[in-house]
Amino acid sequence: MLYLRKLELRDRKWVVRVFAIALLGAGFVLFSLFGAPGQAQAHATLEKASPQADSRMDASPDAVEIVFNERLDNGGAKLLVLNESSKNVAKGELERIEEGKGIRVGLTKLGEGHYTVSYSVISADGHPISGAYVFTVGNPAPLDKSKLDPHQQVGHSHNHGGAGLGADSFLLYAARILYYAGLLAATGLALWSLLRTMSPIVRDTHSRSLGLAGKFALIATLAYVFFSLRDLGQGEPLSEWGRILTETTIGRLYIAELLLALAAPLLPSLKGFLRVVWAALALFAEAWSGHAAAFDPISYTISLDYAHLVAAALWSGGLVLLLAVWYKERPEAGRFALVFSKWALISFLALWVTGILSTLKYLPSLEYLQYTAWGKWLIAKIAISLLVAVTAFLIRLRLKKGELPRGSLLKVDIGLLAGIVLCVGILTYQTPLPVNEPLSYHKMGTDMHVTLRISPNTPGENRFTLKIWLPEWVGKGEAKSVQLRLLPLDREGVGYIDVPLQPYEDEEQDAFPDYKKSTYTAEGPYLPFAGQWKAQVRVTDAEDTERVVETTYRIY
Repeated sequence: MLYLRKLELRDRKWVVRVFAIALLGAGFVLFSLFGAPGQAQAHATLEKASPQADSRMDASPDAVEIVFNERLDNGGAKLLVLNESSKNVAKGELERIEEGKGIRVGLTKLGEGHYTVSYSVISADGHPISGAYVFTVGNPAPLDKSKLDPHQQVGHSHNHGGAGLGADSFLLYAARILYYAGLLAATGLALWSLLRTMSPIVRDTHSRSLGLAGKFALIATLAYVFFSLRDLGQGEPLSEWGRILTETTIGRLYIAELLLALAAPLLPSLKGFLRVVWAALALFAEAWSGHAAAFDPISYTISLDYAHLVAAALWSGGLVLLLAVWYKERPEAGRFALVFSKWALISFLALWVTGILSTLKYLPSLEYLQYTAWGKWLIAKIAISLLVAVTAFLIRLRLKKGELPRGSLLKVDIGLLAGIVLCVGILTYQTPLPVNEPLSYHKMGTDMHVTLRISPNTPGENRFTLKIWLPEWVGKGEAKSVQLRLLPLDREGVGYIDVPLQPYEDEEQDAFPDYKKSTYTAEGPYLPFAGQWKAQVRVTDAEDTERVVETTYRIY
């Protein structure tokens, strides 16, 4: 019995030994295949891209292709091509090329601009690889924001619309509000001259209202141009006013507005056709002098602004005329209200459509409404216009019942019109787009100091300056490798864009005791579109210790 137990124990030990030998053998085979020096399977690396990173092309490419040094997994591949609005312009299905080593996607016809290629693939050994780079088509010019600021248009610097509400600012804004009130009332009443079926009472009231509106528009325009020139002149002598009026676009538009305003009191004596011509010219001058002239295509933006102004004038002039008739003879006001309500509805719809299209043209996204005073005043204008819709519905409800519109509702409507004019007078002096400031980021640390500067820090071409200070007691302060990587945080699925840094000689006196400084620079379109960005600095020292510093910022 004892002998059998010894034999069983010996057999167990033999089985364990055989299992251990087999396990070691299997491990040796696996190590030979995948882990032996000189035979390691490296992750896939990008070998070829078309268009190439940082390339500039005269015409739009038909497709984007990227090829790696080994086969890719059959699934999980993504290839995006983003325009300057961070919209994907790739079309069609993703194709596999180069015997499975690459992927390809077709493109829509690209206009001038900077385009971001973002890829995400899985190599045959199961490792994910992602990245991004930028190429350029044509010679895109950035939006000249000086066109949005009248001070820069005339060659002066100024904190446009953001200097607080002092006495001068109050007078300027008051003059602008009165100007828009006079413009909309006079042009609107002039447009209503086209109505052929006016009763004698409405016709007489219209003529009197047009005369008063024309005189008011003249006085308001004189005040508007005077305070605008004083603001633009910035305390310079009157000769500077003459230069602005004769040598700048905005000055010539002021002259045109003054000449049209001088003719405004004569409107009642003109024929209906000439009144409409005057209104068309006055509204066109205003459309040309607004923000619409700063955006491309200019024919589209000015046409939208012009249609917006025509609709606003038609509604404003009709409302003023309705209130004037209501005070003169209520039954006649009820009959005119039926005509006005139809045109008011058309005008209101036109205002919303043109306003939305213009806003979408001015701003990369509606999110920008929260970044500027222009956006906040536009939101206030939208809120008031919704109240106008409610008031118009109540008035039309009474008209359908055969009842006269209540005087209180008409007064509320006029009050809301005044609120809209106030918003317009203020927001048209503000810039729709936020102002970008150059980035200057500095971080001190016990084992590394970092300075990162990006100028002008706008979408498109920028200059990048990076300074690294490493302690001399760590590898004599030498940096083995330095990377600057940029990542758009609000565009999911886009990889890091690596900025190709080059060393340069820095002459600034910013040394730190016991630290050695390394300086790098780069220029290029590595911030291709607006948004929230992360800048990541990765530094590896002589002892292969990696240090990472990150900062986030927004560009508009």
